[in-house]
Amino acid sequence: MGAAALTDRTRPGARLDVDEDLRLGADHATGAGEAVPQPRHPDDRPIRLGDDVAYRDLAHEDPSPQPAAAPSRSRSRINALWTVGDQVVSSGTNAAINFIIARRVDSSEFGAFAIAYTIFAMVVGLSRAAGTAPLGISYADVPASTFRSAVRAAAGTALALGAAVGVVLVLIGAALRGTVGLNLVAMGVVMPALLVQDAWRYASFAQGRPLLAVGNDLVWAAGLAVGVGLLAAGSATGDGAASLVLVWGAAAALAAFVGVAQHQAWPDPKRALAWFTGHRETTGFMTAEFISLQGAQQTSTLIIGAVGSTSLVGALRGLQTLLAPTTNLAVALMSFAIPEFARRKHMPPSRVIRGAYLVSGLVVVSSTLWGLAFMLLPADFGAALLGDTWGQTHDLLLLAVIAQVGPGLAVGPAAVLYAFGKTRLTFWINLFFVPFLLACPVTGLFVGGAKGVVVGNIIVFWATIPPWLYHLHRQVRTAAPR
Repeated sequence: MGAAALTDRTRPGARLDVDEDLRLGADHATGAGEAVPQPRHPDDRPIRLGDDVAYRDLAHEDPSPQPAAAPSRSRSRINALWTVGDQVVSSGTNAAINFIIARRVDSSEFGAFAIAYTIFAMVVGLSRAAGTAPLGISYADVPASTFRSAVRAAAGTALALGAAVGVVLVLIGAALRGTVGLNLVAMGVVMPALLVQDAWRYASFAQGRPLLAVGNDLVWAAGLAVGVGLLAAGSATGDGAASLVLVWGAAAALAAFVGVAQHQAWPDPKRALAWFTGHRETTGFMTAEFISLQGAQQTSTLIIGAVGSTSLVGALRGLQTLLAPTTNLAVALMSFAIPEFARRKHMPPSRVIRGAYLVSGLVVVSSTLWGLAFMLLPADFGAALLGDTWGQTHDLLLLAVIAQVGPGLAVGPAAVLYAFGKTRLTFWINLFFVPFLLACPVTGLFVGGAKGVVVGNIIVFWATIPPWLYHLHRQVRTAAPR
């Protein structure tokens, strides 16, 4: 293997093994004076090239003679159930703050909160791509001490991102003033706590200990309940949206401190840059993938909102609300599947492929049954959920259920490719469809109105299925030991 391969930190499968006993000093390129990620093969010592450390190309090395033992099937099933359960608790906490604020403030103030919450939803996704994603891909099977050091850097990256975004939100909110500005300031104050708490959750999934995430989210939920109760017991003027956001964030901060105790590690923001750049094959491509997909979807929604009627926008939002639990399930299974597949890279290809199909099948079947159940609801019940929006939402529901099969089928293959360190490949697969994700729904609007929008989604979502399946089979068989 040439020097270029040895020093390439960005090759798929490269893992930064953090040696707590190795100090390179404050004058190292990272400037941290902290333990620097040290990649190494199980039988090799770190290799130095000048002032830097060589990063072995683990994707092209022979597998370790004694790979870490993968969890048993029964243990994996239990972990899967706990992961789904944690997603229920986490999503419930986030939904609760929306419902509580919606019931306590007028529509104008709720709209101001919605702007701040949308920013949070975007930033937390960015934090996962830029900070915690490497944990499930490259550190799912390392010793506890190595993982603890890695999670300090990952959580530190989340903290640094939260602090940077928080400062920007506070400054923008202070300049805007008014209800919108006040909510942005409140969200900026609590953003670091929200991102660090989420980092501990994903660290628990990566380590195969989802019960820790469940406990952490229950602490968050309990803290929110106590905070809202105390706020309600106080003056009625103190329970506006911004105050409730601060309570929500304070509960997240409590859960973040519990995460410190659970993982026996403090976030280290000084190592954020080294963590991001050292794993840029994962963090760089997943961040770019997240931004491109979100950008296309949000731009498409804005265009539809500008060109279409307000009732159409409301109907599409109604579909998102009804089908949100299926999205949460897909996120939960992805969080579980990536580290599980990463721990099973040496399984026969047929078993890996079968596992990918199983994950996708669970998402597709559950999401289809969930969507069809709403079609059988009495009209009065549906109207109670969505008001006047229910009629048009109900007309689009069957098409929406068909559309979501496409992303559902992609969950299993995507989880395997992420676990195998093929983030460059997943980025290009998604990037190819970004223009269609933007154009198909908008074109459908002009051709067929509301139904045309959903049919446009069906076309682009289903078109992604063959590439995901093709690359799943190709990459798994290519990576199989010979």
